[in-house]
Amino acid sequence: MIILIDMFSGRCAMKTVSAVEARKGLGHLLNLVALKRETIVIERSGKKMAVLKAYDDEPNKKEPALHEGRLNLLDLTGLGGEIWADVDVDDYLRQERAQWT
Repeated sequence: MIILIDMFSGRCAMKTVSAVEARKGLGHLLNLVALKRETIVIERSGKKMAVLKAYDDEPNKKEPALHEGRLNLLDLTGLGGEIWADVDVDDYLRQERAQWT
């Protein structure tokens, strides 16, 4: 196995494994890719054959983005608190319900 080190961060930028090593240790490689966000190059007979990287690292230009146009509602917690701070909620609900009848 060859390990390339990123000179600036000191982190492993990419690992190269043989096809045999990839087959024997696929579960371990998947953990490295998914949890540590590493990129793995798989070689056969010294030729680069495939790259194994996290699915959501780089969206494919041909596929629509999975999360495009979606909001994380947890990021919105607390918003609007100042809007309702001066409003009597019970009075507001009474007025709204009166309009329904």
